[in-house]
Amino acid sequence: MKHALNLFCLIIVLYFVAGCAGPLKDLVDYNDNFSKKTSDKASQSKAAFSPSYYMEKATAYEKNDELQTALFYLKIAGALSPDDRDIADKISDLESTVVHKSLEHLQKGVNFFKNKQFKEARYHFLTVLRYDPDNKEALDYLQNRLIPKEYIPYRVSENDTLNSISEKFYKNPEKAFLIVYFNDLKPDTDPLPGTLLKLPILESKFIRPTLNIPKELLKAENLFKKRHYKAVASITERILQNDPTNPTAVDLKNSAYYQVGLQLSREKKYGEAIDMFKKITPESEVVNKSIQDVIEKELSEAENFLKEKKYTAAIAVAENILSHDKSNKTARDIMNTAVCQNGKSLLIRKKYAEALNVLNSADPGYECVGKTISSVKNAMKKQAEIHYLQGVKYFLNEELQSAIKEWETTLTLDPEHIKAKKDIKNAKSLLEKLKKVK
Repeated sequence: MKHALNLFCLIIVLYFVAGCAGPLKDLVDYNDNFSKKTSDKASQSKAAFSPSYYMEKATAYEKNDELQTALFYLKIAGALSPDDRDIADKISDLESTVVHKSLEHLQKGVNFFKNKQFKEARYHFLTVLRYDPDNKEALDYLQNRLIPKEYIPYRVSENDTLNSISEKFYKNPEKAFLIVYFNDLKPDTDPLPGTLLKLPILESKFIRPTLNIPKELLKAENLFKKRHYKAVASITERILQNDPTNPTAVDLKNSAYYQVGLQLSREKKYGEAIDMFKKITPESEVVNKSIQDVIEKELSEAENFLKEKKYTAAIAVAENILSHDKSNKTARDIMNTAVCQNGKSLLIRKKYAEALNVLNSADPGYECVGKTISSVKNAMKKQAEIHYLQGVKYFLNEELQSAIKEWETTLTLDPEHIKAKKDIKNAKSLLEKLKKVK
């Protein structure tokens, strides 16, 4: 009974400390057609006693390589459901992973230390502490064998504590243990005012700032009311990096991206609008409809470009649609038609190579494209023959250089022109003989 009561108290504390007791009151109604409604406190309280709730949080933290935090939530889930073998196995697997990663980085750190590559060694020993904060061997290397070459001297002020100093320099009070180990301090005793400390400079990846999530959510809410949607998206993305399942942050983020997408759509920035809508999670009917509405606008724009004979613009819009919706038949037809018409236009202007390059970007099975490619190749052969005959005339007039030039043009248009190849060879040979005679 006492054990159950302790467990109950632990979960209640964790539940409210983690900010899961419910969304902020009076949150603005982001969009009547989109914003999902957060659960009431009663349903959330029920969720807090569900092992699946903590399993979900553990999975999110594991994906971010926060293995100790993930293990913490798994153990809560295991305490709530002690007979669940799947949870027990996951705890065992994750503990093995922690041990494996710790040993892997510890060995790398030792190897770098032996090779006097101290910067690399320090990096791996600090990584060990991310997975196993109490690892004695890594701490011994960091405290007693590796002297940091770069550190910040800091003299302790009147109201300083280990946690406040860590917060000030590392943006995280949990890094206080570094100050302790690098200065031979007692972990449970704050340094006296006037003490000169050496604060090791950490690589950016080891400095993980803590967020005041309620404060950041309130800021995001106020920015949303002022329609600063991009700023809201940025704040909520940062919150979700620290608390991936925070329902209020998810709701705010989705609403912000939705509004940004609508604005981009109004500005006819359709591709960017779709990208914004696709950042909304999880996808819903409203999201899919918004994306389809944008695609319809893009299709209309592409059709107008086609009518105006702006083929390159029509192709670009159609390709953008297909990048989001590969199976869109209308966009595919517009692209093939635009490619075909552009190819015909280039054919009329005798830009054969450019025409083939454009036509080859379309579906080879599209009838118009196939016929136009055939027309281009026939026109190239005819032009090749014209240049060949002109080369013959130059040859008969003993203008060998001009003849060679015409026959080379012939081969550019028709690489398989046998006579041109042979005549170029003969003309060059004759030129060599004439040079010797002179």
